[in-house]
Amino acid sequence: MDILKWATEIEEEVIAWRRKIYEHPELSDCEFETLALIRQVLTQSGVTYVDVPGGGIMAFIDGPVPGKTVFLRADIDALPIAEDTCNNAQAKACLSKIPGVAHLCGHDAHTAMLLGAAKVLQAHKEQIEGRVILFFEQGEESGHGDIHMMHYIQSNNIHIDGCWALHCFPTPATGQLGLRLGGIFAGDLAWDFTVKAKDGRAVTAIDCCASILRAFHSGRMNSVTPFEGLTITCCIFQADQENATCRIGGICRFHHRDKAGLPMKRAVRRIVENTCTAYGCDIAEFELTGPKEGLLNDPTCYQIAKEAITKSLGAAYVCDTEPTMGGESFTVLSSYYPSVMALLGMQDEAKGFTAELHSPKFEANEEALKYGVAAHVSYALAFLQHKDSIPFEPFVGDFDAFLQARQVD
Repeated sequence: MDILKWATEIEEEVIAWRRKIYEHPELSDCEFETLALIRQVLTQSGVTYVDVPGGGIMAFIDGPVPGKTVFLRADIDALPIAEDTCNNAQAKACLSKIPGVAHLCGHDAHTAMLLGAAKVLQAHKEQIEGRVILFFEQGEESGHGDIHMMHYIQSNNIHIDGCWALHCFPTPATGQLGLRLGGIFAGDLAWDFTVKAKDGRAVTAIDCCASILRAFHSGRMNSVTPFEGLTITCCIFQADQENATCRIGGICRFHHRDKAGLPMKRAVRRIVENTCTAYGCDIAEFELTGPKEGLLNDPTCYQIAKEAITKSLGAAYVCDTEPTMGGESFTVLSSYYPSVMALLGMQDEAKGFTAELHSPKFEANEEALKYGVAAHVSYALAFLQHKDSIPFEPFVGDFDAFLQARQVD
């Protein structure tokens, strides 16, 4: 099977879809034109699909013989950020036609590549040993689409054996697939609280919050092993002189919920309570959200991906990658099913493809798209051909129970 040849044959179509999506970006939960394009392309490719209300579109391709089911996912929403007309070296291939909204996280490319994979897999479905499900997810940035997706999967008893996804990334080099065993995207713990000074002076509340921030960093070292990644970011620091209060909010990011997220949550609560007592302040409001799980690539799925992509693209197109502290809704699927996500490299310094995700200068490098299509197809076929069971401990319970585990308190 010459999978890269198949992907190259539809490269121009994939680029055209990418540009159309990029020119008409739509924010989370409002992806009406994007969904219409997806339906149109799937219909033209002969792929059956269903609409998942509030969640996106789920498409199905069945091979001639029964077998496992692999789930391929792409996100489709844009960001409320005004783009730059250039990347870091040259004018962009196309520009958003919607002021203040742009695809600066690569979701336009994600959608186009999965549509390309759908067309290739449908055209060669005699190679499929089982079922491929393709999901185009709404509201990834808002965190809403995965909720509707999981409710639909569970309420319709849809069987899934494993999941796969791609994410465009500033590194590695153009067309390379970055793979990592274990944590690749981060989970998070959000904190937001307001303290009120008993002596009526705002400066006391400010000093209290400043001390809390310093204590978070030492608390991290006392509560979480230094061998686990964890970052602490303050996003809100607001004082109210009239009411003698100070509000502080932020987020901790990590890869392992049990090893880092939960101990840090206990540390945050302890530090806030004890510091407020020491400064003579009351806790007027206190909210902790999470900790949400990080995205951990399953060892077996990682190995399947590495071998499949090496076979179809060559060893030069597979590389190890560093973890990122960004968030990713694919963590929901990886909690229920053995999963792997790869980072598709966009980097080309000479052509300016070096900007970070969510930057106004970010642009998906179209030369990488055919490799992404080939990676989708390669993994799907290889996973379905993998006959051994995959050791995996899924989250046990329905999705409402899963959401409860991300409780706010």
